[in-house]
Amino acid sequence: MKILCDFDGTAAKNDVGNLLFRTFSDSQQCKEFVKSWRNGLISSKECLIQECRLTRVTRQELESFVDKQELDNFFKEFINFCQKKGLEVEIVSDGLDFYIDRILKNHNLDTKVKFRSNHLVFLNHNKIFPEFPYYEKGCGSCGNCKGYYVRQERKNGNSVIYVGDGYSDRCGAEEADIIFAKRDLLKYCQDNHLQYFEFRDFGDVVRTLKKILRSEISTKSQALNHK
Repeated sequence: MKILCDFDGTAAKNDVGNLLFRTFSDSQQCKEFVKSWRNGLISSKECLIQECRLTRVTRQELESFVDKQELDNFFKEFINFCQKKGLEVEIVSDGLDFYIDRILKNHNLDTKVKFRSNHLVFLNHNKIFPEFPYYEKGCGSCGNCKGYYVRQERKNGNSVIYVGDGYSDRCGAEEADIIFAKRDLLKYCQDNHLQYFEFRDFGDVVRTLKKILRSEISTKSQALNHK
């Protein structure tokens, strides 16, 4: 069994990428690109390129911003629980590696949790640009398609638990065996009749995982929605 986990708004308390662009760019223009992405008019790759184009931030400013970001209050407990149970956790994100890597290091989790995401490049003093090392492997609508990782794990014989909160998690959720969902992903699951476990934080995830591992909840039956 493998656990794939979103980062922005899931492992991290905030949607760090969205907050980054609201802080250091023309946020109104960024909102228009996000709206176009959510309406299916552009890919998340194009959205991220345009958001970065509108952003002006130095490395020092971005480091200071990232250092203020927090993880979910129970994310460390979740990681420690999974390690004790022999469950591998990997973060898959359509966000940027700069802040994911730094936040994990700030919480001493960089050696415990692998992640794959888009790559941030500083072009000069205060301009940034995203690169997409995994784009060709995905669906074409995502910069870093999470469904690809779920399919790869299942090809390797693993059942997959997917944990997410947002619109970019649709591809991963659709391919997973078990879904933990909140916010936009929860609504997507409801609208598309996907079975899911609702969660507020990783304390909820740990409690439900314990029941699953004790076989108190059948993964083949209709999932319960925990509030």
